[in-house]
Amino acid sequence: MTRYDDVDYWDDRYSNDKDPFEWYQTYIGIRHFLTPKYLCHTGNAPTSQGNSADDKQTQSTTDREFLHANRVLILGCGNSDLGQNMLQDGFTYIANVDFSSVVIDQMKKKYTDDCSPARKEFKKKPVHNKMTFQCLDVTKKLEFDDESFDLIICKGMLDAILCNTNALVDKVKSMMSECHRVLDKEHGVMVVISYGRPEDRLECFDAAQWREVKTFTVPKPMVPGMTDVGAEHYVYILFKRA
Repeated sequence: MTRYDDVDYWDDRYSNDKDPFEWYQTYIGIRHFLTPKYLCHTGNAPTSQGNSADDKQTQSTTDREFLHANRVLILGCGNSDLGQNMLQDGFTYIANVDFSSVVIDQMKKKYTDDCSPARKEFKKKPVHNKMTFQCLDVTKKLEFDDESFDLIICKGMLDAILCNTNALVDKVKSMMSECHRVLDKEHGVMVVISYGRPEDRLECFDAAQWREVKTFTVPKPMVPGMTDVGAEHYVYILFKRA
């Protein structure tokens, strides 16, 4: 059985496969969730258990202002293009963390080497666009001050931790507590993308930390050779309890 919670597995994988890889969903697949309609606790936010496949919308002026105001933390970034896609779409500050020093070194080089295509692309962007990479274990203390972020994105990270059932309680509790700590107390939101159904995942979200958890579904991307047509991923949106 693959140990997705084992740093040695990931160091070896990233050493041998340096091509970008997206777990579960691309940015386009979840982009509509990262707008005020879903991330603002008040207002006409959609209710839980909706399938939002037909709810993708064009970016309004309000959306753009919202993106520029948000400080984002991506957990378990790997070599995903998610952060790059978000910056290109209007987000202005993104911190990426992963416990694999191999992939963090690769990503730092990718976005600082003047010869890399990614770096050349970012040179065209406004100077206030910023993206950082740090080697951190999200199940331990994060090296960020309290309330450092407005939005946390966890795309597959929770599922990876849950692969080691022996450490389920302690590691998940530690990760979720740290996420709660570094989120803004007024409007902090965490978005979790998972293959786990609500009956298996909602127990990971302590009601003492989150005032509301909304559940949505999004179709799995079509992959050549795969037969799970109609299958879906779950998107959990957690609103911080101050």
